[in-house]
Amino acid sequence: MAVSFEIELPAGTGQPEFARADLTFYGLDHSGPSYEVRIFANHPDAGPDTPLTADAGFAGKFSVFGHGGCFGDEGHCEVRPPVSVFDRRPPHALVPAVRTLTVTDAVRDLIQQDLRTVTITAIPVVRPSPLATAEQAADVLVIDQVALHTYE
Repeated sequence: MAVSFEIELPAGTGQPEFARADLTFYGLDHSGPSYEVRIFANHPDAGPDTPLTADAGFAGKFSVFGHGGCFGDEGHCEVRPPVSVFDRRPPHALVPAVRTLTVTDAVRDLIQQDLRTVTITAIPVVRPSPLATAEQAADVLVIDQVALHTYE
């Protein structure tokens, strides 16, 4: 589970009306098992059993397709920077991922409640498989940064 710092909402006089709101999650680790991430607004106590309803603060979910661990030789899964700016090879397969979740309705609901900030809670859910167990959800989620973007 990961809980964000308070994120400022686009509300108040002088703020432009927005057509869309996205939460962008940067630096997602996808080296382990695949997992689903459930996003809750202003519900720091949310967990995998929390109902996926607006009343519970549910804002949406996304999936991360994991690599299931490293099966290569030593150093195979270490992410290294490009050799130079002219390096045309594709990036390493384990470069941290970015996911964008559209949360327009959830943000509008928060603004209608006269809230100025929101705290985002991300709950990882790992479905049991031959390569993964539900217990891995405790440490599978790594997020470097969360940002709220709105568009006119």
